[in-house]
Amino acid sequence: MRAFTGVRRWPYFRSKAGRNLTERSLAPFQRKHEETPTGDFPILSGARRRLAAQSKPAETLQTGKTFRMAELRSGHQFYSELSQSLPYLEAYNLMEENAELIFDDEKMLQERSFTIDDATTVDRSSPRPATELPGPKSWPLVGCLPYMISHKDFDPQRLYLFWRALREEFGPIFRKDMPGHPNMIFITDPADAQKMYHSTMYNPIRPGMQSLKKIRGPGGADGKTDTYQDVFLGKAGILAEQGEEWWRVRRQVQKPITNSEIVGRYLPRMNEVAEAFILRIRSIRNRNNEVPGTFKRETYKWALESLGTIALERRLGILDPNQEEESPSSRLICLVEQLLEALHETENVKLWQYFPTSSIKKLQEAHDIFTEVALEAIQATQELVQARLALSEQAVDEGNNKASSSFISSPDSAACPFHSPSSKNNAPETSTLLETLLGLPGLGREDVLTFLLDMLATGIDTTSHTAANMLYLLARNPEAQKRLREEIQTFVPEPQLLTPQQLGSLTYAKAVFRETLRVMPVNVGITRRLTHDTVLSGYLIPKGWQVVMPTMLVNCQERIFPRASEFLPERFLRGSPLAPRHNFAFLPFSFGPRMCIGRRIAYQEIICLIVRILSEFDVDYKYEDIHPVNRLAYGPSRPLKFTFTDRR
Repeated sequence: MRAFTGVRRWPYFRSKAGRNLTERSLAPFQRKHEETPTGDFPILSGARRRLAAQSKPAETLQTGKTFRMAELRSGHQFYSELSQSLPYLEAYNLMEENAELIFDDEKMLQERSFTIDDATTVDRSSPRPATELPGPKSWPLVGCLPYMISHKDFDPQRLYLFWRALREEFGPIFRKDMPGHPNMIFITDPADAQKMYHSTMYNPIRPGMQSLKKIRGPGGADGKTDTYQDVFLGKAGILAEQGEEWWRVRRQVQKPITNSEIVGRYLPRMNEVAEAFILRIRSIRNRNNEVPGTFKRETYKWALESLGTIALERRLGILDPNQEEESPSSRLICLVEQLLEALHETENVKLWQYFPTSSIKKLQEAHDIFTEVALEAIQATQELVQARLALSEQAVDEGNNKASSSFISSPDSAACPFHSPSSKNNAPETSTLLETLLGLPGLGREDVLTFLLDMLATGIDTTSHTAANMLYLLARNPEAQKRLREEIQTFVPEPQLLTPQQLGSLTYAKAVFRETLRVMPVNVGITRRLTHDTVLSGYLIPKGWQVVMPTMLVNCQERIFPRASEFLPERFLRGSPLAPRHNFAFLPFSFGPRMCIGRRIAYQEIICLIVRILSEFDVDYKYEDIHPVNRLAYGPSRPLKFTFTDRR
């Protein structure tokens, strides 16, 4: 771990959010209690703090660990605790719960120099140059392609097998030269991952998604089409942008999208979608209760319908049993598949940078349709808000408050079906997500549009694949399925009335969710472009090089995850001896300012669906093993021919 030189105060801890850290839901430190001295800064979970406050004055609160403000402001003690002293589960919860806190604007995106901390095992005086990095043989122009395609473990559908072979041959860090890519190294040591995250904390450059920037920019895919140029206004969105433009949008949208109250307000609608999916399962089963091999498409329908409730403020009708094949709603799911496939192709084969390929044209076609859908949702919300405010002002002028409430409850408000009434000052606690985004200062209509499209582009396959992987692993591990069902029956007696509080009580469900992401991740890996020279595993990696940490190489290491080849959700329960051996070994949603912004939505969607399915069915799978295969996100290698047997 490295500490800052020069300005030695971390922006986050100087911000208002950092000063109010005790009021956040931080995981309690599991240590012997000690009295809090004057001037010290106790770290408590929200629930624990409230309970303690009821029994003793705030100034005498005790906790497992206390930090002095000076230590926190330097950031040194904070990350030392994350990486060394805290148990994994407490450290992970601490990181996840505070990822949405705003960093100090003046310090973000500034270049900083680093020194190696005393705790680092690297010899600071003589790191080895990057030219000595091990790796496969490389040739001019083609890089290591000849080596790769002739390797016995090379499988274009399962590249992680080849990467594992490289790790076995060259060690935990290796160089891999590929044509069209910058200098690239792969890391598999969590300690290196921690250094990578910290080195890039203030300007996290994540390469990729440039094809989205292309089709949203001037000229579109072919350089000649300007259909939506007056809509996007040159804005590419947080998936494709870097630096100041990325931070300008990210800092605005991250709080509402990760706000548990706002996200939780959509749970009833997501539950309705899950209920519709249950009916869909029943309608497509055969006489043996087995769903067809096209079930992956059905999970895409569920994911799009569920995500639409929060991103678009409406039901799309994709799961409607009376839906016709050629209806607009049915066509959306075909466009989802087209968009995901085209995005996968354009991100891996970048010939579109030189001439308009068929893949980027298909991407543009699907993207244009979803742009229309998102614009309709934005327009409906804007019209509703404007009309409601106008009528509210009229009601105040006339002294007739009844008119305002009458409008809000009228059928005309169906233009934004999930809108909840707000007060005259448009209080944020009653605003929908889309209303909140449209009302944020500094965000334009074009920013909200690109953000909604980014949610759809990355939130459908990842969510549907994770849900399918959970079903598969539970089917393969009936004892885990039984234990999860018992937890659901205990805490959710009426699944049709599922509440956010009940979701929060399902600790084993969360453990199953995390273990699923370990065994069958959907994220191929974490990538950063270094903004500083950085020492990794004793090698000095120059600024500008690309660092990749593949999930499938880290998640299966026995030295990090005891009994790594087994599906053991209990490893993610508090106090488990099977927990990861390093706190940066398993971060499925990444870390820091670029942590996955939709993690709360995804978790709520998936667990809601699993609760409904396990309340209705026993789930089985009777065919050959399923493995992750390379797509935009890892997907299943075989048809999802589950057997859903009614429990009632």
